[in-house]
Amino acid sequence: MMTRVVMPKSKLGELVGGWIENYRVAAPVINSGKLVFEEIKEFSDMVLDDELTYKSPKEYLFPQVEKIMSFGENEARIQVQDRKTVIFGVRPCDLHAFEVMTAVFTKGKFIDTYFEKNLNNTIFAGMGCLAEKSGCFCSDRGLNRNYSSACDIFFSDSGETYTVEIHTEKGAELFSGLEFQEAASPAAIPENAASGGILEIDADENDLFSKIDWAKISEKCMGCGICTFICPTCHCFEFRDTVEGGEPARYRCWDSCMYPRFTLHASGHNPRASKKERYRQRIMHKYLYVKHNFGYTACTGCGRCIRSCPAGMNIKSVVAGIIGELGREVF
Repeated sequence: MMTRVVMPKSKLGELVGGWIENYRVAAPVINSGKLVFEEIKEFSDMVLDDELTYKSPKEYLFPQVEKIMSFGENEARIQVQDRKTVIFGVRPCDLHAFEVMTAVFTKGKFIDTYFEKNLNNTIFAGMGCLAEKSGCFCSDRGLNRNYSSACDIFFSDSGETYTVEIHTEKGAELFSGLEFQEAASPAAIPENAASGGILEIDADENDLFSKIDWAKISEKCMGCGICTFICPTCHCFEFRDTVEGGEPARYRCWDSCMYPRFTLHASGHNPRASKKERYRQRIMHKYLYVKHNFGYTACTGCGRCIRSCPAGMNIKSVVAGIIGELGREVF
């Protein structure tokens, strides 16, 4: 389905207020000086500007710490989240990241039922970026920062009004019982300035192993893992077992391929014992393995890792350098 309505900006508070009565609503707010997605209780809690949040909203589908089951004397109880959630103000780079995460967790050989349940209970309200952010390179990844259809509803800024595209039945739920003027024609969606090409690594895995100086590339890397925790597509995790109220419980927690013990075997052997091996895995996983297995490159060009890296690592420059070393044209 596709419906377009025109909504005065003055009506947004009324609209979101109605959502808060019926859903958990997550939106950008300021917390400890950073713009992040959090549950809001009032429309006034929301920050409406053109900034990109410090972290993506991926933890609403893939929580940083998630209780997945507990164990009684003769039973295992599965933990599920049944509460419907609206995530408002999701930018095109993060909407594309959810497409990547959905492919990884639900389109492969195994389906992650926890992610799938959260996905089915979530309504995505997208919104475009008006200006490019420092470190962003979404256009070099083939994304339009102004628009995405990978959501349930999408808000386009039209000055005094929003043009709202309703893409799904879930999105239509959010406007149930409300009257808005139907848009006569699609809003004009500006494209990003063309970069001349898409930043992709099209190479044989063996060439990347043998022809690239990974030690030099990763020399500055501190191995802190911040890039993996704020990345909208990173999805490494581990399980933690604990005891709560006398009963065992199992949690799934985020992990990072940049940590030395991430691949440590019980035997003591570690196939990625050095920093260069771990950084190589990060780049190849994003730009080679996920694309091979699921059809997506697991980098949206959001620039979060570039802005937050304490050592000044720049994944765009790294990938462009790799393409150049392999003798291929960069853009």
